[in-house]
This record gives sequence, C-alpha cells and structure tokens, in this order.
Amino acid sequence: MQNEDQHDLAERISIYQGNLSRQALYAGQPFKKRKRTVVFFICDHDPYGLGWPSYALKVELVGCPSFSVDNKETNVIVNLKTDVSHLTQAQREMVAYFNDGTVSGAFSRKLAVAVAAVKADAIRGGIYMTIEEYAALKSAYAREQALKEGLEQGEEAGKESERIKTITGLAALDMSRAQIIEFLKTNMELSEEEAQAAYDNAMAAHA
Repeated sequence: MQNEDQHDLAERISIYQGNLSRQALYAGQPFKKRKRTVVFFICDHDPYGLGWPSYALKVELVGCPSFSVDNKETNVIVNLKTDVSHLTQAQREMVAYFNDGTVSGAFSRKLAVAVAAVKADAIRGGIYMTIEEYAALKSAYAREQALKEGLEQGEEAGKESERIKTITGLAALDMSRAQIIEFLKTNMELSEEEAQAAYDNAMAAHA
C-alpha cells in the first residue's frame, strides 16, 4: 500500500514484477510455462486523477494501442479516494475494506480471508526482508526530500538522523534489537560495536 504520492508508481511496480518474475519459471522450463505474476497496488490517493476506482496497466504495441501484448504480468492499482456512489457492491466493499478494514458482505469477507493468507505467507516466507526494504525505501525518500529543501546539514549529521529514523521505524515494526543490529551491519556497513551504539543512541533519543 502507498500512502504518499512519490511520483514513482510505474518504477515501483516494475521492480515488484521483476522480483516476482524470478520465481515465475523454473530453470529449463519453456517460456510458455511462465506463471502469471500479479502486483495489486493500493493507493491512498488517485495516481492518475481520473477518479476511477482502479487502474489496470498493460503492455501495448507502439503505434497500435488496440493490440495488447500479454507478457503474463498483471498490474492493478486501486484508488481508495474514488467516489463510491457509482461503484458496484463488490467495488464498494473493496474500497471500504482497504480504507478502514470494514467487512460488510460476501466479497469483503473473501477479501479479508485472502489478505490474511497473504500476510501469513509473508511471515513464513521472510517478512523481515520486506520490512528492511520498506525501511530502506523510506530512508531514500527522506534523503531526497532533505536535499530538495536544503536541510542537509553535514554528512555525519545526516547519517545520524537517518540511522535514528531507520532504527525507530524498524522498532515500531516489532523488529528485535538483534534483528535491527543485523540490518545496520548489512545495509549501513557498520561494525557490531557501531551498530549496537547506533541502536542504543537512537532508542535513547526516541524515549
């Protein structure tokens, strides 16, 4: 789910599809056996400003937009800010469910079950990598925004601020001290002692 418009939706979707595509075909299988990969992106804003409840992206032949190319990738963007008055019952339930978790009918009950199953798979399949990717992404956005607004006040101060934001963000996502320290060592190239000190300093500053 994307809560902020960072104007990079197409790029993000392509990266997610790339991650899925690596698992869509076993070595030695013919390309026709490629499994369909689906990215279902939920936006708390209207990414294209058309007011549609959802947007489906496709590959088309340049110069002939009516000719659709199916590369076994499905990309759907849900707009949670759409006007629900003209939606079908199922669409209303979908928007309500993703806005505030409301389960009001048969469709949203099935949706809630499906979402729970995906979350369970994510936990068993390595949710901490997803959390790490999320934290790294938020840190990248924070750096970019700081540069735009002229708020960068020295490289070391910036690094320290970024570390604190990352550490407290990971802690808010229920990662343990050991997991956060391992993340700092792997992704910020800190030693064990530096990572421990960075964690302790960030948590003390956030207390």
